[in-house]
Amino acid sequence: MKKSLLLVMTLVIFQMVFGQKKVTVNWDASLSMQDREISRELNYLDNYFKKHPEVEIHLVSFSNDIILEEKFTVTGSNWEALRNELLKTVYDGATSYSKLFNQDSDEYLIFTDGVEILDKLEPPVSKPITIVSTVSVANPKFQRIAESSNGSYVLLNSSSDTTSAYSIDSGIMTGSIGVLVSGVITDEKGPLANVNVFNRDRNEGTTSSSDGSYRIKADIGDQLVFTFIGKKTINIIMPEGDFLNINMVTVTEALEGVVVTTEALEEEELVNTGNTMVDKKTLGYSIESIDEDDISQLDTDVQQAVKGQFAGLQIASDAGPDHQVDLSQFIGRGRNSTIALSQYGLIVIDGVPQQQSDSSAGGFRSTTAGHINPDIIHSITYLKGLAATNRYGSLGRNGVLLITTKNAILGTKQEKKEVKLGTTETYSANVGLVQSLPSTPYIKALKGAGNVEEAFNIYLDQRTEFLANPEFYIDSYDYFQGWNNPYLSDRILTNIYEKFFDSPEVLRSLAYKQIEGNKFNEALFTYQRILKLKPNQAQSYLDVARAHTLAGNYHKALKMYDRIDKMRNVGRANFSGIEKTVTNDFKNLVNKHKGQLNTAGVNPKFMTSVKHRTRIIFEWNNPDSEFDLQIVNPQKRFFTWEHSKAKAAQRIAEEKQQGWGLEEFYLTSSDIGEWLFNIKYLGTNTGNDIPSYLKITIYNNFGQANETMETKVIRLSEKGKLQTAVKLKV
Repeated sequence: MKKSLLLVMTLVIFQMVFGQKKVTVNWDASLSMQDREISRELNYLDNYFKKHPEVEIHLVSFSNDIILEEKFTVTGSNWEALRNELLKTVYDGATSYSKLFNQDSDEYLIFTDGVEILDKLEPPVSKPITIVSTVSVANPKFQRIAESSNGSYVLLNSSSDTTSAYSIDSGIMTGSIGVLVSGVITDEKGPLANVNVFNRDRNEGTTSSSDGSYRIKADIGDQLVFTFIGKKTINIIMPEGDFLNINMVTVTEALEGVVVTTEALEEEELVNTGNTMVDKKTLGYSIESIDEDDISQLDTDVQQAVKGQFAGLQIASDAGPDHQVDLSQFIGRGRNSTIALSQYGLIVIDGVPQQQSDSSAGGFRSTTAGHINPDIIHSITYLKGLAATNRYGSLGRNGVLLITTKNAILGTKQEKKEVKLGTTETYSANVGLVQSLPSTPYIKALKGAGNVEEAFNIYLDQRTEFLANPEFYIDSYDYFQGWNNPYLSDRILTNIYEKFFDSPEVLRSLAYKQIEGNKFNEALFTYQRILKLKPNQAQSYLDVARAHTLAGNYHKALKMYDRIDKMRNVGRANFSGIEKTVTNDFKNLVNKHKGQLNTAGVNPKFMTSVKHRTRIIFEWNNPDSEFDLQIVNPQKRFFTWEHSKAKAAQRIAEEKQQGWGLEEFYLTSSDIGEWLFNIKYLGTNTGNDIPSYLKITIYNNFGQANETMETKVIRLSEKGKLQTAVKLKV
């Protein structure tokens, strides 16, 4: 009898220990969950443990990373220890689902709002998944994930009764299904505000904000209608996804069908016709042009610079008794059939026609083009047929080469003009370095902490007041870097995603910090988000191309640069303002990694290398930022590069129209000594409150095997104060 009782007790204990259900509770502790309806979730768990009184719980608290892992045993429906731990959760950071589902469990419970920012929820398991959320609108994707795993999607919104309606087997599905769709509405001038957006199937509507952005609930298959006075009404059947950009056209220009933002629109290409600059597409005849970037550093004379650049153009060889060849002895495709007329074309230098060579026997041989150094050429245009005779009459019958030198265009673009520092004012100021941490109330409070735990508690207290300030998270990130705790500092920085995921200006400042910290894959993710938000801005594409390069994705970088060069699938982006930067970076990519790249089809001009002793690029995230950049040479002479509406209105207008904000400078081996780059912040020209950041990238030995890159990010906040941003020794 005693043996039988002992056996029964053993079996009961064995069943209690080894027969308990194993459940993983994944608890979303990201910043967006700080206002969660936790009482509803706790009520749900209370009902859950009434049905499953004996459970082994593996708690995983997560945001951008796993914050906490702890095991609990629920016996007799008593889950008080787990409840207390959940109530102590600190909410901070963005959401990442990538490190979940690594436990051996019979079931997974996920308590989350379903905000997918850093990555997507893609469970690699076959066990049942129950997704519990207290948001007002259900998430169709999460519902499909739960159902496909034989689990449940439970929506605990205000209409749910968590005490009586709970069902383990079927789950709770309340509220109206619908994903929150967002996007940006634009027209030919940029973002379009006050556009009416209406979902006919749900009978709900909204309007676009001042930056063209909108949000509306919609299911796959719902009909969305976009209307605006004077614009073509657009009807969309909602596809899969949660992001939809719309481009509206005026009624007078409207074509049948919907204009989508991923279709490339041709940009205006201005060409020189000899007396004016016109759009190449409006001409009814052929014009070809090259610029200084198409001229190789190996070309020692203008003849070599032209060879092979223009279809049908040939240069005579060993012409004349002295075997001397001049560019004026070029022959076009449409040569004259009679030997009575000269076959040579006309050279025009800076608008002045030069004396023509004569191809007939004993004819005159001009040498007017032989003295031109390729280094001083800005552009060469080849006119033929009507393009040549319309302007130059019979002199242009054999074709015309228009050569424009850099001297001819000097001063036409004030912001690009080179100023020799030796002729400028003498520098005698004693300027302090830009401080890494600003003197703000929250930084002062943080500096009083005695350890990292105390500092984090101070950060949480300060966050209540500065929750909506992006600079608070960036400054706090910089501060916690000083504690050598990347786990904590990185989590703080990801709050930018949670709070400002739709702000390209704030996201760009985040990308700056990520590059400064050598987090290149994270920066790539951020720049790709900006490209999604701003698909018609030039710098969106350049930033993604450069981020791919930094992340080691050389082939993807090549494809992006090639898209930029060929204007393929780049929306309405105009790259003329940053063409030099694109060329430098594209050439450097090809020449440093050509062994790993398939360059078939790449424009030959990018196959030549470019080298600089020192290359410095300044970039700013806020398009309204105004500042003076004072450049001081080793001889204490300085030049001020001015970026304000008062001094560079035309340039700033171009920056905003094309969507870019950068400038680059070069130092040569002859510029020996210490250089200073001082910055004076002048504020913003619109008064917007977006924090302004400056990213400074310094390349030494650019384009060479020993190239190095350093990135420095500074916050522009103190107006009118001259501070040293960079000290360089060459």
